[in-house]
Amino acid sequence: MNNVSIRKVLMSVSIATVAFVMAGSSVFAFECYNANRSDQGNASAAGSPALISLEDALIMFCGVDPDDIGGIVEELEDEGFETDFLINGHALMAGGLEKNGKGEGKLHDGQGIDHLSDEFFEALVDIVPSCA
Repeated sequence: MNNVSIRKVLMSVSIATVAFVMAGSSVFAFECYNANRSDQGNASAAGSPALISLEDALIMFCGVDPDDIGGIVEELEDEGFETDFLINGHALMAGGLEKNGKGEGKLHDGQGIDHLSDEFFEALVDIVPSCA
């Protein structure tokens, strides 16, 4: 291979790696979900390309085997966490509340738009270390 070909290969690999890392970190980075949506509402919204279930996120971004999902969800629920939510992976919802510093309580009150808590992520990483 000549120098131009090697550079093209290295550039392609670099771009692919950055895209993969950014995609993998983006879903849980947004961590926003609609806490008021009913189970039926979640079921109806599940087809949206912008919304990602916990189960899908575990498979796509943590490398969890689909056969192991049920046990992970059960462990999170046993620890008191809600698991029937859809994360908005395309937008930061309620970003204004987060930016102005006045909405921290509203982002974790179980009403409207909420963010997954630090405690949720700590429990998740304990159960599924590949999510770290």
